[in-house]
Amino acid sequence: MCYKLITFDFTGTLMRFRIPPHVQYEKIANLYGVEIKNNQAFRKNFKTAFKTVANEHPNFGCNTNLHWTQWWVKVVKNTFIGAGVEDSQHLDAIAWHLIKLYSTTEGWEVVPGVKKVLHLLKQKGKRLGVISNMDPRLNNILHEAGLIHNFEFILTSYEAKCFKPQAGIFKLALEKYSKESTKPSESCHIGDSYKEDYLGKNVSLQYLGIQKHFILTGAVQAGWGAILVNESSNSLDINKWCANFEEFDDTLLTA
Repeated sequence: MCYKLITFDFTGTLMRFRIPPHVQYEKIANLYGVEIKNNQAFRKNFKTAFKTVANEHPNFGCNTNLHWTQWWVKVVKNTFIGAGVEDSQHLDAIAWHLIKLYSTTEGWEVVPGVKKVLHLLKQKGKRLGVISNMDPRLNNILHEAGLIHNFEFILTSYEAKCFKPQAGIFKLALEKYSKESTKPSESCHIGDSYKEDYLGKNVSLQYLGIQKHFILTGAVQAGWGAILVNESSNSLDINKWCANFEEFDDTLLTA
């Protein structure tokens, strides 16, 4: 049968960073006269800082009562401090500058082929949505990019209070936004991450000082169909994967 509901991941799927984050961070740091002496450490430190803060305050802080803006302030400041930059008011200013920048298309661009695929699916009468591990800035970004009109709903992990690949976020999408009681088997999620969008993973997080283990299911194990859009197929069958949206064939959406 054909899927009734098709949802998309955001980061790396619908849109991508206009320039790599470490380059953007360096660019804004220069505006505030902040010198980065160890560029190699700095370039590696963004991912380290992101993972550290995400481990302490999962899902942009929504489960630990940390406001998402303060979550990002921590990530930005830790990125610089971890690379040997001294903490100062300049780092706070840089953090807020970047928070505002990444709420607009100044920080993001539409992935090639996306608009063509969305137009094709809308012409075929498909219901479309977005399910993304993202904070509340997502609606504004999609609006500025001229994409938001394609979607019946935008569901962020911050709003859902759970995150991909937890089954809860896929379940909530059907409960809150589904028409005519759409079943998981009638739904398909499209994303670029095998672990977050497709199959899921097991993770261990430090939550409120306690080490907790989560079994994260992914779309497939939540009963949905799924398509991976990534240069790497992760050994998936050709009918479950394509390299990019410019090569996307809508026959992938027949279950």
